[in-house]
Amino acid sequence: MQPPYTPPKPPGSGFRAGYAVAAAVPLFFVLCVVGVTGYFRLGSETTALRQSLMGSVDGQWKKTIAVHLGWFTTSLVRAGSQLVKLDPEPRAAIEAVRGVEVGVYKLHGDSQREDHGAILARADKAMNRRGWVRVVGVSHDRDLVTVYMPRKGMSMRNLKCCVMVFNGRDLVVASARGNLEPLWAIAEKHLELGLNRHPLVTCAALGPGLPIRRE
Repeated sequence: MQPPYTPPKPPGSGFRAGYAVAAAVPLFFVLCVVGVTGYFRLGSETTALRQSLMGSVDGQWKKTIAVHLGWFTTSLVRAGSQLVKLDPEPRAAIEAVRGVEVGVYKLHGDSQREDHGAILARADKAMNRRGWVRVVGVSHDRDLVTVYMPRKGMSMRNLKCCVMVFNGRDLVVASARGNLEPLWAIAEKHLELGLNRHPLVTCAALGPGLPIRRE
């Protein structure tokens, strides 16, 4: 009985497979490094907001911490939270977050009183170029708080914002992206329960024709 016929391997096939493996190993390593370092790099909008203030305030800045959690990490958190028994409110908050990043910096050395108007003008210019507009700007003494949101593409499912807080010495820049529908559902539920428990609403439900006195 003759053995089954086995077609010969094309010349160089093992050589090409070795090349593929050799190329895949460093590529995998590079992707891992990029993924890990990505946790400590801020996004373009948050970086622009940080640079706008640092460019307006003289002094030496030192980074305390910078953390970036994107969609992949927040998806893992949401998946893991399904294994834990949580109240509706914290679960809704976890479901709402799609990405968050925070950077904290400290100004060293002597610093003069800042010109908040100039800081806001420079920050507005930097963010406007990226399609963001300032929706909050509060200045009191040496404290400055600003909030920016995109001009377009906003919805309950896709909400974004960037925040900057500065007190003359410490700077915090942060951004968040999320889906507000889970939080909105919780808010509607609490509002409905609160209205149902209100004595006027209860009275009107029991006797629709009963006059309600307004004080």
